[in-house]
Amino acid sequence: MIKDFRLHGNLGPVEFFAFVGGASVESTYFYEETASQIRFFSKGNEFTVSGEGVHYKGTGGSFCEYMFGVEKALKDMIKGEVSNRLIMFGAFLDKSEKIVFTNDTEGSESFYRLFLQGNAVKNYYFFVSSEHKIERKKRQEHILRSAGKFLKRTEFVGSDKDTELMNDFINELGEQKSALFMFKIIHKENEAFYKAFENFYSSERALTPQEELHLEDIVARYGIDSYQQERMKIDIMYKHPENKCVVDEYKDILLNSISKESLEPSEIARLGRLRTLSIRNNIPSVLFDTLDELLLGGKKVQDMKEPDYLKEARSILENLFFKDPSLKKHIINEDIVRLVKAKHKAYSRSDMGFEQVLLDVGKTCDEIARETNDFSVFEEFSAILTYFDRYDNVQALLSQIAFMENMDFAEDSLRSLIGNKNEFDKLDRTLFDGVVIKELLHNKYITAYGRRKINSILKGIAKISNGDASLRDVVAELKMIRDEERLYSQVHAALKERMRSFYPRLNTQEGRAEIREDIERELAEEGFARKTPHKLFEKTLLDLRKESFYLNHLLPIIIEKKDINLREDFLKNSGLDRFYIETIEKEYFNDKDIDAAVLEQIREGKELLGVEN
Repeated sequence: MIKDFRLHGNLGPVEFFAFVGGASVESTYFYEETASQIRFFSKGNEFTVSGEGVHYKGTGGSFCEYMFGVEKALKDMIKGEVSNRLIMFGAFLDKSEKIVFTNDTEGSESFYRLFLQGNAVKNYYFFVSSEHKIERKKRQEHILRSAGKFLKRTEFVGSDKDTELMNDFINELGEQKSALFMFKIIHKENEAFYKAFENFYSSERALTPQEELHLEDIVARYGIDSYQQERMKIDIMYKHPENKCVVDEYKDILLNSISKESLEPSEIARLGRLRTLSIRNNIPSVLFDTLDELLLGGKKVQDMKEPDYLKEARSILENLFFKDPSLKKHIINEDIVRLVKAKHKAYSRSDMGFEQVLLDVGKTCDEIARETNDFSVFEEFSAILTYFDRYDNVQALLSQIAFMENMDFAEDSLRSLIGNKNEFDKLDRTLFDGVVIKELLHNKYITAYGRRKINSILKGIAKISNGDASLRDVVAELKMIRDEERLYSQVHAALKERMRSFYPRLNTQEGRAEIREDIERELAEEGFARKTPHKLFEKTLLDLRKESFYLNHLLPIIIEKKDINLREDFLKNSGLDRFYIETIEKEYFNDKDIDAAVLEQIREGKELLGVEN
C-alpha cells in the first residue's frame, strides 16, 4: 500500500520537494501546474510556488533550522534542545510573548524575504488536510499542541532526513483521517555556495587561495549578496564540532546569569576565555556579540579589581569548569606559559593575588568533587599546579645562589634544576630565561659573584646537554666560585682594616706583598688554608680604593649638589655591589649624623632635602 508521495521540481531560483502522506494519499488529486506556478491543494488548504515566491492558505505553517540572522526567541534560546523556528499561519506573539491565533491564515512571501528572514538555504511549509469543521484558529492551536514540540526540536530538519521527518510528523499529529502536505523549498544558488564553503572549511577550518577563488566565482555567477554569504559562512563555522562547543558554552554561561543582577568574576573569566578560544578557532566575534546583546542586555558586569595578568590567569583556569569536556583540552602549552608568566609577574611585584586565584579555583574544584564524587577536575588542576611548583623551586634555588654567599650546590640540586628547565623548554624554549634568568641577572642587587655563579650554571647545563660536561664538573666549578667568594669576603675585611694603618705601604709592590702574606697567615689561623691569589688581592684593593673615593669625594658632592645621576653612574661603572654600597652609605650617614630621610630620597631618586653643613 502506498504510504506517501514525493514530487520534485524547479521553479525560478528554487528547487522544491512536495511530500504527501497520511490518509488516502493514493487517491488524492492534489496539485495543478502551469508555466509560471504549481499549486497544491486539499480541502480548503493550498500552497503555491511561483517564480517569485510562495502563497499559502489554510491550517499549517512554516519551519526552518535556526541559523545566524534568524531571530531566535529568548524562550527558545533558554531551551537548549530547540533547534528550529516554527511559525503557524495566522498566529503572532503579543507583548507578553503569548501566542495569539487568528482565522486569517492566508499570506504570501517572496523568495527574497523567505531566505533572508528564514534559513538562507532551505525552508519548509506544511498544511494538514482534514474533515475538521472547527474554526481555523482553534485548529491551528490543536496542530501546534500536537506537533509543535516535535517540529521545534527535531534534528531531521537540519540533517535533510525528510522521510523520517514526514513519518514522525504524522505520528505526532496522531490523526488517522488527516493528510499531511509538507513542502521543502531550497535556494539553489545559496545552496551551491553553502555546500562549497562547508566542504572547504570542514577539514582544516580555513580556506586556501584557490578555494577562495572558487567561492568568488560562485558569488559572481549567482550574485549572492555579502550578508547572505556571511550568514552561511557563520552557520557552517558554528556547526563545526570544535566551534559549536565553544559558542554553546558561552551561551550557557549567559543563560545561567539571566536571573542575576550582575555577572560573577568567575563567569566573566570564562566568557573572556571563550572569546580567546574563538580567536584561535577563527570563530566570528559577531556570534558572541549577538549573544551578549540578546542575553546580557544592560546587565552590570562586576569589575574585578585585579591586574590584567591575574584576570588572564583566572580566565585560563576557569577553563577547567566548562561543561563540555572537549573544551578542557584547550588549556594548551601556550596557556601554561601565560600562567607561569602571570605567576612570575605576581612574584616580582610581591602580589599575593595570584595565590588567591589558585585558592579560588581550588575551592571550586573541591566543591565539584564533593558534589559529583568526580576528582578528574582536581587531577587536571594538580597537573597545572606542578608547573608552579617547578617555578617556585627554580626561583628559590637560583635566588639563593645569586644572593647568598655560603650557598652549597649539590648534584641533586643541579639535576632537579635541569629537569625543571627541560619541562619549561617543552612549553616554550624562551620561558626559562624569560621568567627566571633574565630578571635575575638584571636585578640591581645581584652580586658580581652571584652573576658569575648563575652564568656558570647556564653554561654548565648547556655543556651537560651537549655531553661535554658532567654534573660533577659543573658542581665543582660552582664550588670553586663559591670558595673564591668566601676568600674575597675575608680578604676584603682584613685589608680594609689594614688600610686604616698601613695605607702608604699599599702604594708599593713590596708593601702589598707583605700585607698579603700577613693576611694569609691570619686567615690560616682562622681555618682558611688557601693562599690568596695575587689577582684577587689586587682586585680587592682596587675595590676598596673605589669605595674610599666614593665615600670621601663623590657622596658629599651627591648630597651637596643633589646629583642623583652621579651616584647611579658610579654604581653602574664601578663594579661594586649595590647592596654593599648602600650598607656603607648608611654607615656614612650615621657617622655624619645626617637625616636618614635624605638617604632614602637618594635611593628613590627623589629631590633631596636641604642639608645643613
